Amino acid sequence: MIKKKEKNFLILFGIFISLIVFALLIAKYSEFREKNVNNKNINLIFNTNTANDLPWLFLSKKNHINSKIGQVYKVEFYVENEGQKQSSGKAIYDIKPSFFKEYFVEMDCFCYKKQTLLPGEKSNYSVTFYIDDRILKNSKVKDINDVNILYTFLKVSDL
Repeated sequence: MIKKKEKNFLILFGIFISLIVFALLIAKYSEFREKNVNNKNINLIFNTNTANDLPWLFLSKKNHINSKIGQVYKVEFYVENEGQKQSSGKAIYDIKPSFFKEYFVEMDCFCYKKQTLLPGEKSNYSVTFYIDDRILKNSKVKDINDVNILYTFLKVSDL
Protein backbone atom coordinates (compact mmCIF):
# COMPACT_ATOMS: atom_id res chain seq x y z
CA MET A 1 0.00 0.00 0.00
CA ILE A 2 1.22 3.49 -0.92
CA LYS A 3 1.78 5.93 1.90
CA LYS A 4 0.13 9.32 1.83
CA LYS A 5 3.46 11.15 1.24
CA GLU A 6 4.31 8.89 -1.68
CA LYS A 7 0.82 9.34 -3.09
CA ASN A 8 1.13 13.15 -2.94
CA PHE A 9 4.58 12.94 -4.54
CA LEU A 10 3.23 10.80 -7.41
CA ILE A 11 0.34 13.22 -7.97
CA LEU A 12 2.69 16.23 -8.06
CA PHE A 13 5.09 14.36 -10.33
CA GLY A 14 2.19 13.49 -12.64
CA ILE A 15 1.09 17.15 -12.75
CA PHE A 16 4.68 18.22 -13.45
CA ILE A 17 5.01 15.74 -16.35
CA SER A 18 1.61 16.82 -17.69
CA LEU A 19 2.69 20.48 -17.69
CA ILE A 20 5.89 19.63 -19.56
CA VAL A 21 3.96 17.63 -22.18
CA PHE A 22 1.43 20.46 -22.53
CA ALA A 23 4.23 23.04 -22.98
CA LEU A 24 5.87 20.86 -25.65
CA LEU A 25 2.58 20.48 -27.50
CA ILE A 26 2.06 24.25 -27.51
CA ALA A 27 5.62 24.79 -28.82
CA LYS A 28 5.13 22.19 -31.59
CA TYR A 29 1.78 23.73 -32.57
CA SER A 30 3.34 27.22 -32.73
CA GLU A 31 6.19 25.87 -34.86
CA PHE A 32 3.75 24.10 -37.18
CA ARG A 33 1.58 27.21 -37.53
CA GLU A 34 4.55 29.51 -38.21
CA LYS A 35 5.99 27.07 -40.76
CA ASN A 36 2.69 27.00 -42.67
CA VAL A 37 2.37 30.80 -42.65
CA ASN A 38 6.01 31.20 -43.78
CA ASN A 39 5.27 29.00 -46.77
CA LYS A 40 2.48 31.31 -47.88
CA ASN A 41 2.78 32.44 -51.47
CA ILE A 42 1.33 35.72 -52.65
CA ASN A 43 0.33 36.22 -56.26
CA LEU A 44 1.71 39.57 -57.44
CA ILE A 45 -0.14 40.95 -60.46
CA PHE A 46 1.72 43.61 -62.47
CA ASN A 47 -0.22 46.19 -64.47
CA THR A 48 1.16 49.08 -66.50
CA ASN A 49 -0.25 52.37 -67.65
CA THR A 50 0.91 55.63 -69.26
CA ALA A 51 -0.47 59.12 -68.94
CA ASN A 52 -2.53 60.29 -71.94
CA ASP A 53 0.05 62.94 -72.86
CA LEU A 54 2.93 60.43 -73.00
CA PRO A 55 2.97 58.46 -76.30
CA TRP A 56 4.71 55.40 -74.87
CA LEU A 57 3.91 51.73 -75.06
CA PHE A 58 4.64 50.31 -71.60
CA LEU A 59 4.24 46.60 -70.83
CA SER A 60 5.32 44.18 -68.15
CA LYS A 61 7.14 41.16 -69.60
CA LYS A 62 5.69 39.03 -66.81
CA ASN A 63 2.13 39.81 -65.71
CA HIS A 64 2.24 37.90 -62.45
CA ILE A 65 4.56 36.12 -60.04
CA ASN A 66 3.53 33.58 -57.44
CA SER A 67 6.00 34.99 -54.93
CA LYS A 68 7.49 33.58 -51.75
CA ILE A 69 8.03 35.89 -48.83
CA GLY A 70 11.69 36.91 -48.50
CA GLN A 71 12.76 35.76 -51.97
CA VAL A 72 14.29 38.33 -54.35
CA TYR A 73 12.63 38.81 -57.75
CA LYS A 74 13.37 40.88 -60.84
CA VAL A 75 10.59 41.90 -63.21
CA GLU A 76 11.35 43.31 -66.66
CA PHE A 77 9.32 45.94 -68.49
CA TYR A 78 9.27 46.87 -72.18
CA VAL A 79 8.95 50.54 -73.12
CA GLU A 80 8.72 52.17 -76.55
CA ASN A 81 8.33 55.80 -77.52
CA GLU A 82 5.64 55.71 -80.21
CA GLY A 83 5.71 59.50 -80.58
CA GLN A 84 7.41 61.68 -83.20
CA LYS A 85 9.74 63.45 -80.77
CA GLN A 86 11.88 62.80 -77.74
CA SER A 87 9.91 62.56 -74.52
CA SER A 88 10.59 61.80 -70.89
CA GLY A 89 8.65 60.07 -68.17
CA LYS A 90 8.91 59.02 -64.59
CA ALA A 91 7.01 56.07 -63.20
CA ILE A 92 5.02 55.94 -60.01
CA TYR A 93 3.43 52.86 -58.55
CA ASP A 94 0.43 51.94 -56.47
CA ILE A 95 -0.23 48.73 -54.58
CA LYS A 96 -3.57 47.22 -53.58
CA PRO A 97 -4.25 46.30 -50.85
CA SER A 98 -2.52 49.46 -49.64
CA PHE A 99 -1.15 47.95 -46.39
CA PHE A 100 1.06 45.71 -48.55
CA LYS A 101 3.15 48.68 -49.76
CA GLU A 102 5.19 48.80 -46.55
CA TYR A 103 6.30 45.19 -47.09
CA PHE A 104 7.10 45.51 -50.81
CA VAL A 105 10.80 46.38 -50.70
CA GLU A 106 12.26 47.67 -53.97
CA MET A 107 16.01 47.17 -54.09
CA ASP A 108 16.27 48.77 -57.53
CA CYS A 109 13.60 50.35 -59.69
CA PHE A 110 13.45 52.25 -62.96
CA CYS A 111 10.79 54.41 -61.36
CA TYR A 112 13.30 56.31 -59.22
CA LYS A 113 14.76 58.08 -62.25
CA LYS A 114 13.55 60.19 -65.14
CA GLN A 115 13.59 58.08 -68.32
CA THR A 116 14.06 59.70 -71.74
CA LEU A 117 13.38 58.02 -75.08
CA LEU A 118 13.99 59.25 -78.62
CA PRO A 119 11.21 58.84 -81.22
CA GLY A 120 10.76 55.13 -81.92
CA GLU A 121 13.32 54.17 -79.27
CA LYS A 122 12.71 50.94 -77.37
CA SER A 123 14.08 50.06 -73.98
CA ASN A 124 13.83 47.57 -71.15
CA TYR A 125 13.54 48.57 -67.53
CA SER A 126 13.38 46.46 -64.42
CA VAL A 127 12.44 46.40 -60.78
CA THR A 128 14.18 44.16 -58.23
CA PHE A 129 12.27 43.55 -55.02
CA TYR A 130 11.32 41.19 -52.22
CA ILE A 131 8.45 40.91 -49.76
CA ASP A 132 9.66 41.68 -46.25
CA ASP A 133 9.03 38.81 -43.85
CA ARG A 134 7.72 41.32 -41.29
CA ILE A 135 4.46 40.86 -43.18
CA LEU A 136 4.02 37.54 -41.36
CA LYS A 137 3.33 39.49 -38.16
CA ASN A 138 0.44 41.30 -39.85
CA SER A 139 -2.84 39.46 -39.28
CA LYS A 140 -4.21 40.78 -42.61
CA VAL A 141 -1.76 38.62 -44.59
CA LYS A 142 -3.82 35.47 -44.08
CA ASP A 143 -6.70 37.10 -45.95
CA ILE A 144 -4.80 38.02 -49.11
CA ASN A 145 -3.83 35.88 -52.05
CA ASP A 146 -3.49 38.51 -54.79
CA VAL A 147 -1.70 41.85 -54.71
CA ASN A 148 -2.09 44.30 -57.61
CA ILE A 149 0.89 46.48 -58.46
CA LEU A 150 0.25 49.27 -60.96
CA TYR A 151 3.15 51.17 -62.53
CA THR A 152 2.17 54.37 -64.33
CA PHE A 153 4.51 56.47 -66.45
CA LEU A 154 3.82 60.20 -66.19
CA LYS A 155 5.21 62.75 -68.63
CA VAL A 156 7.94 64.99 -67.26
CA SER A 157 9.60 68.01 -68.84
CA ASP A 158 12.66 67.47 -71.04
CA LEU A 159 14.21 70.73 -69.80
